[in-house]
Amino acid sequence: MKNTNKTLKIAINQEILQQKTEIIDKKKSSITSILNEETCLEIIQKIKDKKKLGSDTEVLILITGLLQKGGSNRSAGNSIKYEFDGESLTAQELQGIITETQKNATNRQLARTLADEIAEIAVCLGIEGDLANQMRYEIPDITSDEAAWCSNFQTQNTNCPDRVRNWLVNNYKSRFNR
Repeated sequence: MKNTNKTLKIAINQEILQQKTEIIDKKKSSITSILNEETCLEIIQKIKDKKKLGSDTEVLILITGLLQKGGSNRSAGNSIKYEFDGESLTAQELQGIITETQKNATNRQLARTLADEIAEIAVCLGIEGDLANQMRYEIPDITSDEAAWCSNFQTQNTNCPDRVRNWLVNNYKSRFNR
């Protein structure tokens, strides 16, 4: 009987530890400013429905183009817009859909969540990041792939090429003295 009680206590402790780990992971994701997969999929579906687009790929191209142009900046509003195949998306539209899906979420959080997908699409379509020209002034030999990764939301992405990420971090620190 003692072994059964001990086994049961170990199982309960492991379950409690797993629950605490899940809670910590959820807190980490809000700390690192990313959205969960379910929220991202819901945002993509809402854009797809609103714009009457045929595929998630078309939605991701609109999102990529917009965020690469600086659509994740707080001040973007309607001044930042991306057009693809007769459809357009503004930063303000995207922000509305995001907050309708998750209160207080931002374009920047979506950008960080989809950072790898955005970079992949940007590389394929040759869409440079919003900071590519600034990087080019300091490092004239950046490649087109590096220019596609050179977006303000890539600073925390470990998949971002080292040279770009280091430049982005240094650029951020110099602008905000951090």
